[in-house]
Amino acid sequence: MTKLSISRRRLGAGLGAIAAASILPSRSDAQAVINLKYGNAGNAQTISNIFNQRFFQVLAERTNNAIRVEIFAGTLGGEQRLLESMALGTIDIYNGAYTGTREFDIFYAPSFFKDGYHAKRVLAGPLGQKASETLERRYQARLLGAGVLGPWVLATKRKIDSIEGIRGMKLRAPQIEGVIASLNHLGANPTPIAFNEIYLALQNGTVDGFVSALNPSVAGKFYEVCKYLYSNPFGLGLDKEAIATRAWNRITPPHREIMQRTFNEIEETDYHQAGIRAIQTDIAAWRQSQGADSVVQLDQADIDRRMAPLNERLANEVYGAGAWAQIQATRDA
Repeated sequence: MTKLSISRRRLGAGLGAIAAASILPSRSDAQAVINLKYGNAGNAQTISNIFNQRFFQVLAERTNNAIRVEIFAGTLGGEQRLLESMALGTIDIYNGAYTGTREFDIFYAPSFFKDGYHAKRVLAGPLGQKASETLERRYQARLLGAGVLGPWVLATKRKIDSIEGIRGMKLRAPQIEGVIASLNHLGANPTPIAFNEIYLALQNGTVDGFVSALNPSVAGKFYEVCKYLYSNPFGLGLDKEAIATRAWNRITPPHREIMQRTFNEIEETDYHQAGIRAIQTDIAAWRQSQGADSVVQLDQADIDRRMAPLNERLANEVYGAGAWAQIQATRDA
């Protein structure tokens, strides 16, 4: 593991070589500095980690270097392990899709949200509050927010012409109920595999394809071992940024307010909009590697129609009768 001290001048430089990065304080009273560890399963080139580089840099500036954050990008295992490590005290801040809670997990089903803004409206309401409370009870962690990463996608080694084509396919899925239930619903055989093990699973034939977030998949060069990418959004990336309660309690109230405000401000530009901007670049990278025929558009209306009954059942089952209608009411707000 390599560590890199990041100054304002060097922020953003050498991301490809970063396995772990430190934002170091310039304070003489080092004892007053709060040292935190952050973990994410993706490598340093992902939007998630580029965002957090900037988030922690701005946080350091706004707190006069009172908070130091060490970044571990793709070096400490998969998301489940990272989240459990936060609960156990190994890391302090977690960023990722996995929570192991139904309240968050069902949000990953394809066609559950219209887009990222629809998801944000739901997360800002009572359903989002309930999901956050569940996370806090289970992992003793406070949710700073969800980074809207952009689309999750489906990719396969063998070309399909409609979503019906995945029937019987063994597809990598994260350990997230919304994805696993959706693949079962559509007739595929979901195979839970950690994100950092996807490349090898594709390479050795363990799976016939995968479902994952588009941007980290391209950053991980999964196109080298899986030819066909379907440009339809197969769900929406909502990366939870959570800080352990024990770490949160070490931070002074004014600095907590700065941390929360800074996350909220930067998420829209450096996460949500960055994810939208990256879509075409990521698709182009896939096409450049595998050829013009490697990126396929499926019938989105067909996917939406097939997914509607499952999404309604999941929403009402987890959040109570009428929850799906409540979600739909905010669709075009």
